[in-house]
Amino acid sequence: MIQVKNLSKQFKAPTEEKGLFGPKKKPFWAVKDLNFEITKGSVASILGPNGCGKTTTLRMIAGMLTPSRGTVFVDSVDVRKDKQTVKSKIGYMTNNTSLYDRLSVIETVKFFAELNQIPSDVYMPRAEKLFDQLDMRKYLNKRIADLSTGMKQKTSIVRTLIHDPDLIVLDEPTTGVDVTGQSVIVDLIKSIKDSGKTLIFSTHQLNEVRDIADQIVVMKSGEKIFDGNNNEFQKLDRNKNFTEIFMELVNE
Repeated sequence: MIQVKNLSKQFKAPTEEKGLFGPKKKPFWAVKDLNFEITKGSVASILGPNGCGKTTTLRMIAGMLTPSRGTVFVDSVDVRKDKQTVKSKIGYMTNNTSLYDRLSVIETVKFFAELNQIPSDVYMPRAEKLFDQLDMRKYLNKRIADLSTGMKQKTSIVRTLIHDPDLIVLDEPTTGVDVTGQSVIVDLIKSIKDSGKTLIFSTHQLNEVRDIADQIVVMKSGEKIFDGNNNEFQKLDRNKNFTEIFMELVNE
């Protein structure tokens, strides 16, 4: 189970006011007092407009960013007290995950698998299955620098899943991917769901949420404005479709 408790993150943003060493900075809360729970084995989607705090929230859940206050428990492990244990349980992919341009796809996967100390007889069958699921066979020997944005995204997904994590966190996994590629990635997410793993993802593709998510968390200006399942979301207004309900929520 994932428990998010009073999770908050403060940053400082430059202002137009000048100080001694450049523009003065003003603190602001990117995420403020966020609370929700995700049941083990379920799929949760975090939605919201750009700048609402989705990525900051996912980075704190994954142990990549320290909260200003509050915390996250992953299978009862406090991310603030034992970040490394939490990281070992998680596969985390950002929407701008860095890959090494000079490596090929297969070399990239091998590099990250060995970084996680996974024997080749363990990671190669996993990789082979993911290559097939993501329709990547033709690109395995191509350098990352020569790949399309969509194929780089698929490579990042394989890198994220290669150590077979219990919790998978995907930040906008279909960004930059064409319609066919989006369908392939959605099918992979469905197979992850069927395997009983816990998955959290953010997206701007609302149809993906409707088809996949067991739980929906909507954020606005760093705060939670909805937390429930698909039926509860639709009950907000039976006369409107999914997208219309979402737009009404975030524009209130």
